[in-house]
Amino acid sequence: MQRRDFVKKSSILTLGLSLGSALGYGTIKKWYHDEKRPLHVSNLADVSDKLEAGFQQLLQWLRSNGWTDHLKHSLGVNLELSGEELKKELIKELDSNKLAALRQHESSGYDDFSGERLIQPGFPAYSLLFHTIASPRVRPEGVREYLSLEQVDLLENYIYALSDWEQIKSIYKVGSNNDLVLAVFAYEYRTAFKTPHHAYADMVYSRTGIARIGNEPLHYDKLNRCHTAKPGDESRVKNVAVMPARYGLYIARKVKNNSISLVKSDVHKGNDSKDDRYDAGKFFLQPIRKIFNDDMLTGNAGIQFTEMHKSEKLQKLSLTKGITMKALKPKPRFSKDLVVQDEKIRNAGSSFLVISKHNDLIRPAREDGQILFFKVPKFVEKPYPNRYFTAFCTQEVEDVELLEGSLHRIYNKYEAPRNQPLFVNITNKVKQDTTYAALPKTKDKAFENEMKKGNYYAPLFEDSICDGSVNVDTNSLKLDKLNGIAKKCLPAFSIVTAPDFFPQVDPLDFEMYDISPGTSRKESHFYEGGVASLATARIKPNPKMIDTKADSTADTYLAVLSGPLKEKTGVSIQRQAVYKNPASERGYEISGFLPDIASSVFAPGWDVTYCGLVNDIYIGTEGLGSPFIEDMKFCAALNGMWPATSPDAARTYQGSNEPEYRNPTAVPLLDHEIGISGDGPAGKTHESWGWDGEQGPYLEKVAAKWKINFTDLGRADAVNNALDGKLDMSQLRKLKSTELINRMECLKLCIHTLPQKNFREEYKGKITGYTYMWLVSAEKVNWGKEDAAALNIPTDLVGADKGWITRKENAKLQGEGYLYVFANSSPDNNEIKDWGPDLKRRRLDCKQIYVCQVTNDPASTNKIAWAEIKKGGTINWQVK
Repeated sequence: MQRRDFVKKSSILTLGLSLGSALGYGTIKKWYHDEKRPLHVSNLADVSDKLEAGFQQLLQWLRSNGWTDHLKHSLGVNLELSGEELKKELIKELDSNKLAALRQHESSGYDDFSGERLIQPGFPAYSLLFHTIASPRVRPEGVREYLSLEQVDLLENYIYALSDWEQIKSIYKVGSNNDLVLAVFAYEYRTAFKTPHHAYADMVYSRTGIARIGNEPLHYDKLNRCHTAKPGDESRVKNVAVMPARYGLYIARKVKNNSISLVKSDVHKGNDSKDDRYDAGKFFLQPIRKIFNDDMLTGNAGIQFTEMHKSEKLQKLSLTKGITMKALKPKPRFSKDLVVQDEKIRNAGSSFLVISKHNDLIRPAREDGQILFFKVPKFVEKPYPNRYFTAFCTQEVEDVELLEGSLHRIYNKYEAPRNQPLFVNITNKVKQDTTYAALPKTKDKAFENEMKKGNYYAPLFEDSICDGSVNVDTNSLKLDKLNGIAKKCLPAFSIVTAPDFFPQVDPLDFEMYDISPGTSRKESHFYEGGVASLATARIKPNPKMIDTKADSTADTYLAVLSGPLKEKTGVSIQRQAVYKNPASERGYEISGFLPDIASSVFAPGWDVTYCGLVNDIYIGTEGLGSPFIEDMKFCAALNGMWPATSPDAARTYQGSNEPEYRNPTAVPLLDHEIGISGDGPAGKTHESWGWDGEQGPYLEKVAAKWKINFTDLGRADAVNNALDGKLDMSQLRKLKSTELINRMECLKLCIHTLPQKNFREEYKGKITGYTYMWLVSAEKVNWGKEDAAALNIPTDLVGADKGWITRKENAKLQGEGYLYVFANSSPDNNEIKDWGPDLKRRRLDCKQIYVCQVTNDPASTNKIAWAEIKKGGTINWQVK
């Protein structure tokens, strides 16, 4: 089931499942039951002494910290037993009335649990004990401490250990071991909302993991049962913690798409078989049984994970035609330079973490201690312009994934693989052979002209972005009980990429705000880019890291899947929905490392890009920006082309370049999030710096004429901001889909309401992605309940003070919403720029100014009040 369909369901719904079956509790037997071999203690598999001892220690810990008391009080179970009596207690069917009562209360965190026992051997997702300790929604009163990842892993292993192998094969209808393989998967236990089927909490897998770089060590949040981008050291909250990806070894079967549940989407980027619309002809690997340390199924062997990672962006750049290095050439970076090698840190029980080494997000690239420099070629127009603002371009910047007049998005034909960084920063220049300094900015065009002229040596910067593989050395495994399964293990693909600025938001959360051919939606917030998820791409991984030549599942490495929803067929069951859609508060924080939390837009690229040959492309990182911050600035300026990952800073830079039009904002950030200029209406008392070290636009009166004062994209310097420690990751990481969707809904309402003249003439209708309107100011307001700050509204915009907009009694609406100020600027076609004192801000004339009070609060009778500011500061509100 696709997430967009599930959003439309009411709180009571019938789950129509792809396998013609329905989900129910109680009398309907679960598909994992084997009627010929009923579950009984005598049918449990043997558990190694070491694993049994570990489980007993875990039980003692649960007793000491209040967890067993919680289960006894809720379900009447007794975990004080021992030996065979304890195992009987673990696998007996729970009291159906007590379990139903527990499920009824959403606050309990059990309403998305689908099992009927404390432990269902072989199935952690159907084991209430596992759900209790692994689900971030379960937060019982009285517990004193939450569990470590290693403890969760141990229980996971114990549940698999109790499963009889022949019974598992029977449940999955596996006829022979020859039909199975050993494979490494990235995997998570997810709440119902985050699973492919949205029906209940489940184990979710992919053959690709997405780890992220950071400048702080990893931080595991026990309460939310996940690693978090927030540093463990509160004093360093503006930095970002590395985010690992977790992997495990599994026995897997090869299946077609109708045997599993897949993360799906109706927003696509490709026009051929490179997305999930063509899954019917593809094969996938589905895990059916985890292999772990001291697993009796594999002779009590230890699991020896291996990894291989490589970064070759800079080396590929140095090999590009027309590039000359000053002295030394960059070499590839390998695992020892890029990812944590400490076995104590990267081994979490029987699972494995790929963890980027925490380091400066970007830093000067060096070989033998010397900074590397390359000679900037002069600007040329043909065969393609080799400049893009502050970057040297190594190949043409494609116009792909744009909205067309017929209101659909141009498909990406994947005709321009990026085998070296597309963007290379050139705002710095060699100084005295060994150091460098930023090019000086001037009131004339000397800064831009020097970059165009080129012929100077610019330093290279590196980051820790890379890709690779995770494998297992299977030589120690004894496969006597698995005769027929090849010892060779299929590796997982590992991507270590840029930080996720919005870890609480996934691309699919914004799916209803984008379009692609074939959808019924008539509007997109995103003029360029969009919200397609990497999990919907069907492109093979980097063949230099993963040998895919003989792998019939190579193009489904990016798929995100869970098990099939199999129930007694022909039965339709209504039950309480456990889905928490993106516009509701979920009450817990999320993070993830599977491909559905990454972007599937590959041009120019954020998380990954596509490389190789036109007819033989693959997913890789070698074509990403050098450094990634250079890409980041342009992506953010183009309405956050990857809106669930990269911030939308379009309103900071909207006046830059392109004579009449630049991408409008799509996911509005508030004034304090993009920075408030001390020279603007807020004055020095409220000056702040945004997430990128820059400051947003403001209205300024010059010679009795209103202008927009804004930061020029060609002079903003995200690279040097990052080097100077000016990036602030703390403001955005706490934003959730709920908040951002409210902002988008209010933005759309404003755009639909304001006069038609503010839209591109060649397009009909008030489409958010096509508007000329520039969101100059945005702040959150509780209309009618609290005064508005109106920090970015000039005192003399209307009358002599701001009471007309700040005082709560003057509010035209009721409820939480936003104060949005829009302007329509004159075209940016002046050869002479009106630069401010800092030489990176400039001004454009205002053609119109609109002030909007807006809310998405369902309790408010009116949703929007707007007024155009006329000459002389007169105002006439229109309310609807």
